[in-house]
Amino acid sequence: MNGDSRFNPARLVHIGILFTILFIVLIVRLYRLQVVQAEIYLRHSETNRARVIEIPPLRGLMYDRNGKLLVDNFPSYTLFVTPWTIDNDPSIRDTLLKLTGIDNDEFEKRLRRIRNNRYTPVRILRDVPFALYAAIEERRVHMPGVSFQMEPKRSYPFHIAPHSLGHIGELKERDLAQYPKQKEGDIVGLRGLEKTWNDELTGLRGIKYIEVDAVGRIIGPLVGTNPVLPQPGNDLILSIDLQLQLLAEELLKGKAGAVVCIEPATGDVLAIVSKPDYPPETFANVLSRDDWQKLQEDPGKPLLHRAVQGVYPPGSIFKMAMLSAGLESGVIDTNWSVTCVGGTQLGRRWFKCWKKSGHGKDVIHNLAIESSCDVYFYLLGSKLGIDRYYDLISRFPFDRRTGIDLVHESAGLLPSRAYLDKKYGRNNWSEGIIYNISIGQGETLVTPLQSAVYASALANGGWWIKPHIVKELKNETELIKPERFSDRIQMGFNPEVMTIVRDDMLRVTEGKYGTAGWLFDPRVHVAGKTGTAQNPHGEDHALFVAFAPFDDPQIALAVVIEHGKHGSTSAAPIAYKLIRQYLGLDEHTWRVYRSKVLTEIANRRAAEESNEEEVQE
Repeated sequence: MNGDSRFNPARLVHIGILFTILFIVLIVRLYRLQVVQAEIYLRHSETNRARVIEIPPLRGLMYDRNGKLLVDNFPSYTLFVTPWTIDNDPSIRDTLLKLTGIDNDEFEKRLRRIRNNRYTPVRILRDVPFALYAAIEERRVHMPGVSFQMEPKRSYPFHIAPHSLGHIGELKERDLAQYPKQKEGDIVGLRGLEKTWNDELTGLRGIKYIEVDAVGRIIGPLVGTNPVLPQPGNDLILSIDLQLQLLAEELLKGKAGAVVCIEPATGDVLAIVSKPDYPPETFANVLSRDDWQKLQEDPGKPLLHRAVQGVYPPGSIFKMAMLSAGLESGVIDTNWSVTCVGGTQLGRRWFKCWKKSGHGKDVIHNLAIESSCDVYFYLLGSKLGIDRYYDLISRFPFDRRTGIDLVHESAGLLPSRAYLDKKYGRNNWSEGIIYNISIGQGETLVTPLQSAVYASALANGGWWIKPHIVKELKNETELIKPERFSDRIQMGFNPEVMTIVRDDMLRVTEGKYGTAGWLFDPRVHVAGKTGTAQNPHGEDHALFVAFAPFDDPQIALAVVIEHGKHGSTSAAPIAYKLIRQYLGLDEHTWRVYRSKVLTEIANRRAAEESNEEEVQE
């Protein structure tokens, strides 16, 4: 027998030691798994079989001041996908891409929007059409991790004020800083009141726990857990008067411009319209890139909220501010007068008045406002100078945002010495600049909202309140009045000055030479001012500001009609119709009376022209 076949005790010992070591390692490993790391693996196991599903809260509604529902919710389907199931079965992705039409890169971007997330369902597609919903439901048994949730979608019963009411959408990563209480992918307000009051409208989300099997299919509620119910958001009670808003929208139909109506004593915005606009439902649905591009490139600029973002030369509506500055500064008094022969000479340039034949001699403040004499304000601007001009007129709500509860408000422009020096060079600008800005032309720019607040300040005799569209918040138990819109902003003008200016505004609609005299309505005294703003891109813009009734102002407003030519014929009639609507005055009675007024005015003007011809001869 050779040496290889002999029994070797040492080898047996070595094998025994090896098995002993392996056994000890196995025991230690089992101990670690079942005792030391038991809690960790239990948590992993629970994570694999349990899912936390968020329950979105109902977003608050919006009502007008009389309780009419303006913004409502109705349910829509949203598609959710759990990333873990896609990672384990790529065929689910292929099926979803084919059914939804989403390209792979976009699908991946949406799926991974929450970092380091594998098990939380992610929103893939909002507002799923029923046909797509049915197609996915038919295949759900083969697509674990795919689910639908009901989420609120906005509806607009009266289809009004899309710019102001705003719209909602998904929160993008780039905008997270604006919404510190919410996370990427949440539904938030993106424009208008929806954005400004997003925190109050949103409410608190709820959660529920569900159990899934090893491949991610939903078994049912997780035993031993209770859902946390969502809390609905607060409703907004708006200051908007629906009937006034509807009329304003109808009156601006087919036009470009804006209307803003305010209750002077409170700052409540009664109506706010910007035209052209777009259907409010445009952003309630998922907007395609092509449709978004069309809106952006539309020459009518329907996305521009002209009421708060549009800036226009104020034209002659600016003249009450100029008169206030002149009287307050003391550079003129009520006896100061000018002679208007149709214009005035400054150096080699002739600055014309709108009335070619002129307004004659001894034009004082009341006739200057009533007949809108440009020469009076050219010379007043010269007497004021740029520094007094800016210091006093900036007391009005010009050259700064009014603070309305809407986003992207424009500040307008009131030129100062610093501004002119920067634009033209230090002292390298002429007095002709002051002539232009003194009649609301040139560099001076205001928004329709600023103009309406300006009318409110005059109505109140020298003070105004920040304009606002939200009047109250309503939760399940009470009404809450926001505190941020209650303080009066005093302009610091002498009450006697304000009285003079207000009286002069009344002459515009009721005086012999009033530029809006043909609209006189004996049932209500309206203080107003017409304006025509030069437009280098076409026909002049038409403007009108007013408040009524004169002795107890309940409404102040501004109307701007782009390319409307004349404030007295384009903007003022709209304002009068809105005033009559709000004050409950019958329109038909006015129409009967109007024909008589027109006849009288025509006869009066014919007589005036005859007298002027005799004087010239």
